[in-house]
Amino acid sequence: MSQSRYKSGAFSERFAVVRLDGRPTRPGARYIVLDYSGADPHAVVAIKAYADSVEKENPEFAESIRVALSNPVSGPAQHPCADSKVGEPV
Repeated sequence: MSQSRYKSGAFSERFAVVRLDGRPTRPGARYIVLDYSGADPHAVVAIKAYADSVEKENPEFAESIRVALSNPVSGPAQHPCADSKVGEPV
């Protein structure tokens, strides 16, 4: 597991978000990338809170988030693997 940077630095540009389904990002949208592998325990707490918040509107989504949190390698890859192309399922 690589070391997380949550213990140092300010809220700053660290990642570029690209939709893998080919759809454009919403103009003006802002994204926060959280690592739920366990490297950043605060990210896990935040993602659990998000699952709780969205549960009434989309219980299936909330449950899939909780499953991914319980076993991070079972969740969808959030970045392309070295041998895949951006936009292709990994």
